[in-house]
Amino acid sequence: MHIQANYSLLKHNTFHVDVSSQYYVEINKQSDILTLRTDVKLASLPWRIIGDGSNLLFTHDFQGLTLRCSYNKIRVVKEDNENVWLTVGAGVKWHDLVKYSVENNWWGLENLALIPGSVGAAPVQNIGAYGAEAQDVITRVQTLNVFDGQHREFRNAECNFGYRTSIFKQEYINRLMVFRITVRLRKFASGKPNLSYEPLRDSFRDIINKDSITPKMVFDRVVEIRKQRVPDPAVEGNAGSFFKNPVVDADYFKQLQEQNPDLPHHKMLDGTYKIPAAWMIEQCDLKGKHIGAAGVSAQHALVIVNLGGAKGNELVELSQQVQEAVNHKFGVYLEPEVIIL
Repeated sequence: MHIQANYSLLKHNTFHVDVSSQYYVEINKQSDILTLRTDVKLASLPWRIIGDGSNLLFTHDFQGLTLRCSYNKIRVVKEDNENVWLTVGAGVKWHDLVKYSVENNWWGLENLALIPGSVGAAPVQNIGAYGAEAQDVITRVQTLNVFDGQHREFRNAECNFGYRTSIFKQEYINRLMVFRITVRLRKFASGKPNLSYEPLRDSFRDIINKDSITPKMVFDRVVEIRKQRVPDPAVEGNAGSFFKNPVVDADYFKQLQEQNPDLPHHKMLDGTYKIPAAWMIEQCDLKGKHIGAAGVSAQHALVIVNLGGAKGNELVELSQQVQEAVNHKFGVYLEPEVIIL
C-alpha cells in the first residue's frame, strides 16, 4: 500500500478531466483500511471511493483521501451441472471479466461486453446494456466499511438494485467499498442467448438454428454494435450514457404521443413508459452541438464528450443546457446517470 500526495486523477476518469486528490491510495486487503485509520491526519479527512472513473465527472480538486480497490482475483467457488459461481475482485476490469466468461462458454455477461469500468463499480451503478443488467447475475456483494474496516456481505435482494442504482450508490455511498462480488453464470447447455434487445436480435436473423448461438457470438455482436453507437473514451472522453432514459406515467405519455406521433417508447410492467433520452435530445437539435471542448456526441446524442481539454464544469454546463432544452420542449426532466463530483 502506497499513499501518494497531490495525485492527478486524469487516468482514473474516462472523461479525461485533470483534477487532483490531496491523497490517493489503492488497497487490496481489509487490514489496509485499519492501517490508514491509524494515521490521525488521514483519518480526519473526507474519504472518497472510486473505481475506474467510467461513470464519474470530476469538477474540482478533492481535499481528502481517494481510495480505489485493486483486489483483482477471479475464482470459481462452486459449480453444478448447470451453473458456475465466480468470486471476482473489485479491481478486475469489467470487460476482462466478460471476456473470461465467454472464453469459458458461460452465459450471463455477454450482453454487457465493452462497458468500461471496474467490477467494483458494477453493483454500485447496476450497469446494464442490451437487455441485461448486473443484478441479473450478481448473487452476493462483499464490502468493506471505510470507517472501521468491517466486512459485510449483501445478498442480491439486499442490494436494492434499481435502474442504474443500488444501496451502494445511495445509503452507503463513500461508506462501503465493494471488495468483491459473486456472480452465477449458466453453463452453455443450460442457458440461451438473451436477444431481447431488438438491434441485437436483428443481428442474428441470418442464423436459422438459434441453438447454435454461443456466448462468444453474442459478445462479438454486442462489441460491434457498441463500437458503432458509442464513441471510444480513448478518443473522445466520455462516460457512455450521460442521462437516464426518463419514465413517465400513462396519462403524460398519451399527451406526449399526441404531440409527437413518432415518439419511441417502451411500456413498463407497471404501466409507465420509458422514453429514449437520446431521441428527445436529437429533437432539440443538440446532437453534435459543442461549447468549446465540451460536446454532445455526433455519434450518439445521449453521450456528452470531452473533445480535448474540457474542464468538468464546462461539461456540466453543457449537460444543464441539454436538460433545459428537453424540459422546455417535452416537459421532461433528464436525470444524470453520471455522478458529478
